Amino acid sequence: MFTLEYAKNPIYTDETGNAILLDVKFEEFSEEMLFNACSYDPESHGVDLYNRAKAGEFGSISAYVKPIPPVDQPKTTGMQTI
Repeated sequence: MFTLEYAKNPIYTDETGNAILLDVKFEEFSEEMLFNACSYDPESHGVDLYNRAKAGEFGSISAYVKPIPPVDQPKTTGMQTI
């Protein structure tokens, strides 16, 4: 189990609400990192972070925003003349 220094910026990672992405800092690591906490995590610290985030301990959880698919760019071959 890791020792949490802090967690912030929770955001749902999908439409189900079963996973929350957090910025976390564990004492065992030198840098802050992204952590995807979920209700079904096999590691106890993942479930603990998920439950604490759901309880509001790390602030309001931002809503999931579905990514916008990239727009296809026109493809060109060879030289173009104007």
